[in-house]
Amino acid sequence: MINDLMVDVLANLVKRHRRISLTAAADILGMDFEELTSLAKILSDREEFELFDNSICFLMPRDQDAYRVRLRSHYIEKYAIGRLATSFFKTGDHVVVESGSTMTILAQHLAQVQQIKVSTNSYAVASMMIGAETAADIHVIGGNLYTDGQGALGPIALDTVESLEADWGIICPVGLSTEGDLMYYVEEEAKFARAVMASCKRTMVLCNSSKIGVPSRFVANSCAQADMLIVDSGVEPSILDKLIAQGVKEVHVADVEAEASSEIVLLDI
Repeated sequence: MINDLMVDVLANLVKRHRRISLTAAADILGMDFEELTSLAKILSDREEFELFDNSICFLMPRDQDAYRVRLRSHYIEKYAIGRLATSFFKTGDHVVVESGSTMTILAQHLAQVQQIKVSTNSYAVASMMIGAETAADIHVIGGNLYTDGQGALGPIALDTVESLEADWGIICPVGLSTEGDLMYYVEEEAKFARAVMASCKRTMVLCNSSKIGVPSRFVANSCAQADMLIVDSGVEPSILDKLIAQGVKEVHVADVEAEASSEIVLLDI
């Protein structure tokens, strides 16, 4: 028999993960899948939650985890996305990379692109590129540092980005709502992402499956304004179909299962 306490237990689990598959939730709570699905349907009647085919998400903005925590969470998904993203860059391309854990992991792959030029407001991304002893041209964008892992932000950073006219702008929002909004928890990060989209010839959005359907506080832009969205294979097809119907131009899915454990290098920055 389902009671309010059981629904609240599931609610707390979803809040902690922001978005979780029903299969994973059933395993964590030690419940039968059908029973868990019934709980999820009841929980979705609350305004703060939304149920998809095989996942449920918490719709209210929440604080970001510390950068070191984010660097290790969903690592394989971020690694797979970074590998696929890099396959679209050509020798000599100039790319603008914002800060964040996904971008630090992406830097491992960027270092392998011949003669690439990278402009970034992230000291962690720049450090990763330099540490790889690559011949890449690295340009660090200056500005104000607010919190660990955010990189340089503010007027100086915005003015610099607006003058770059790079081949690619690469951004990774805190969340991508089901309405297709690219969202950030910090307003200055949203402004920086908006400037990257406006100044670069093409924009690539990287977003692991835990962020899909999860809103945050500030909208940078619509995903339909980007040229490419790269996600991992944990995203439900129905959600991707909805984003495409809203005008997302090009979607590529990185296969997480294809990543061999021997190729994964955990970062310690």
